[in-house]
Amino acid sequence: MLMIKNSKLILGLIVASLVTHLGCGAHGPEMGDVTGTVTFQGKPLHTGTITFIPEEEGLPLAYAEIQADGAYEGFTEAFGKGVPVGKHRVMIMAVQENGPEAASVALLPPKYSSDRQSGLTAEVASGENKIDFTLK
Repeated sequence: MLMIKNSKLILGLIVASLVTHLGCGAHGPEMGDVTGTVTFQGKPLHTGTITFIPEEEGLPLAYAEIQADGAYEGFTEAFGKGVPVGKHRVMIMAVQENGPEAASVALLPPKYSSDRQSGLTAEVASGENKIDFTLK
């Protein structure tokens, strides 16, 4: 009888332990708040998007919309505000929309729209990160 009670206790502890550990990863990867500015040829870039591509597999991509003053704040679609902690390759795309009848015009050299060719990187740490991009 004592063995059955101990078995139930042990089983209960195992189940409780598993439930507790399953919840650990439910909040996603460790994130850092990332803000900064983007300038091109010495002036704030007034539009565009930034993509942060993590070097570590399994982490989500992060994005940022560039505001009229060149400022941005990183986010992920799955976890909201923030960028996964770690090293990232970065690409920046910016186009000038000229209406429905006219073609859009790229505001940056093509190399910046490729994470492999841009030469841009970001190291994101836990907490606050100010990462500015100066493009030429």
